[in-house]
Amino acid sequence: MNPAIAQQLFRKSEQLKRKRAGKPAALESFPRVVKTITGLWRYREGQKYLEELILVEGGKRRQGFPVEAQDELMFLYQLLLDQHRILAIKGQKITTHRPPGTKFTMGA
Repeated sequence: MNPAIAQQLFRKSEQLKRKRAGKPAALESFPRVVKTITGLWRYREGQKYLEELILVEGGKRRQGFPVEAQDELMFLYQLLLDQHRILAIKGQKITTHRPPGTKFTMGA
């Protein structure tokens, strides 16, 4: 293959890779939240944690998340509910208590 054509194809493929890579997820701007969600994912408290991130109960004041991060939280919440339904259909139980060493700081 002609070296000049190979060089052009390489540059084009690199441009396409960068274009496909896109922006990182909005939640990645909140590493503590991501770490807590992943730590609690298979536990009942994971659902509670996501609910408390998404919903602001009366009178509580929180800054909240950007719209993009809120959308991602809603997606993760729906994904978690779907996973719980699938596990229930298979007769598997969702672990009730969080894993040892996991800090769950929201709510009581």
